[in-house]
Amino acid sequence: MAAKILLVEDSDTQLKFLRDGLKENGFEVETATNGGEAYKKLFEYVPDIVVSDIMMPVIDGYQLCRMIKNVDEIKKIPVILLTVLDKKIDSFWGKKAGAQLFLSKSIDMKELVRNINATLRRYPLTEEYKMALLSKSNPESAQVRLNSVLNDLLMKSVFANEFRNLSDFMNYERVLVEKLFSLLSSFVEYSVAGIFFSSPDDFAENILYIDTLGKNLPKSLLSDISYDFFRKMEEQKNISDSKFEVVRMLLGKELDYKFTDLNSKIIIPLIFDRKLIGGICFYTRQDTDYASFRYFDIMISELLAIFKMKYQYTEKEFMSVLDGLTGLYNRRQFEISLEQEYNRTKRHPSDFSLAILDIDFFKKVNDTYGHQYGDYVLKTVSDLMKSAFRKTDWLYRYGGEELVMIMPETNIEGAIIPVQRLRRMVEEYDFEYNGVKAKVTVSMGLTMNFQDFKTAAEMLKSADEALYKAKESGRNRVVLHEQS
Repeated sequence: MAAKILLVEDSDTQLKFLRDGLKENGFEVETATNGGEAYKKLFEYVPDIVVSDIMMPVIDGYQLCRMIKNVDEIKKIPVILLTVLDKKIDSFWGKKAGAQLFLSKSIDMKELVRNINATLRRYPLTEEYKMALLSKSNPESAQVRLNSVLNDLLMKSVFANEFRNLSDFMNYERVLVEKLFSLLSSFVEYSVAGIFFSSPDDFAENILYIDTLGKNLPKSLLSDISYDFFRKMEEQKNISDSKFEVVRMLLGKELDYKFTDLNSKIIIPLIFDRKLIGGICFYTRQDTDYASFRYFDIMISELLAIFKMKYQYTEKEFMSVLDGLTGLYNRRQFEISLEQEYNRTKRHPSDFSLAILDIDFFKKVNDTYGHQYGDYVLKTVSDLMKSAFRKTDWLYRYGGEELVMIMPETNIEGAIIPVQRLRRMVEEYDFEYNGVKAKVTVSMGLTMNFQDFKTAAEMLKSADEALYKAKESGRNRVVLHEQS
């Protein structure tokens, strides 16, 4: 049986030349003069292959090919695009549109036939497939399909552009969230929606932004939603020990229902490069199948792009405040954080503690084993410090072999527990690098924001003095600042 070709060409001369040549080579040929006509004939004629010009009015060859490949019923039909265009970008778009081959119009008939036969062998259509498609065909349904595809392409384009316009707000998180809620609420049915941006900083606070369409949330409902949401996020990333905050973007009339009244929900972790970069959630009182939403996949794809940009922006900012060797915050960030925490506890009285650590005889380690060994020791002590302290504590490399810990909402009696735990962990750790073993200890000075400190600098000085006493009195110990 002769293979059936749907030939699409808007030039009468070229159409006749190609049609006659293909027929002479044993093919059955049906023709169309534009992309819209060709799309309808796919269902009426069901060809084995489509051979189409690219440059055509209204719907060009790229668009026709993309339309074919986007519809499950017909996407198996192979497409060859013919063009006078010869730049790399033209071939790129041909491949992106899903075409099996991209050939020059100047190709001779013998070579064209060879390529068509090779494509037919590689992408054969069964008679059952073609008969099933033909049985669904009628002129009316073909036109409906065409209209639907054209509307779909338009909607997808508009949809994508709306999301991409939000890229201007990457460094204004609250504004970005408000814009996202405004956009999502225009096409997604929900009673409550949430947005969460993950941070590359494991110690950062996890914020769930909530939109209730202008209504206020009772505390019980707010708590249930945040628990439900972050429990799902925990499956992708261990954030159970992190700080949490729920921010209500729009406040107004109190909602009069409970969590159990929310009949439908969807919680979507957004993953990129095997990392959790954020998540969104929708809850509604109506019975809603969110996954069946017509543009659900596009929405998730565009949200993923937005969240990826936001994560990378945050990651860049985060890396600028990190120490490259230890992965702790750097000295500049410590100075900023100490000042901020000190001022905060002056405005809203509460305790916080500060500890300075110095690796004992670190110069001797470097001189004896080399600087690479010293780097290994410093990195290992930093890692032990991360495991010894809470995620709500802030850890820094102050300079050289000195590390600093800020412990918010912690008095000196509470701070001594993780500080001593770290000292013991280092003392008991078997350091080994390139087969060379060593024992290392640390000394620490500990203080808190006592009332007699007038500035953050005085508090830091007191911790430094306590550290000096720890080293002077034998090392491998913790000394507390003594109030005068």
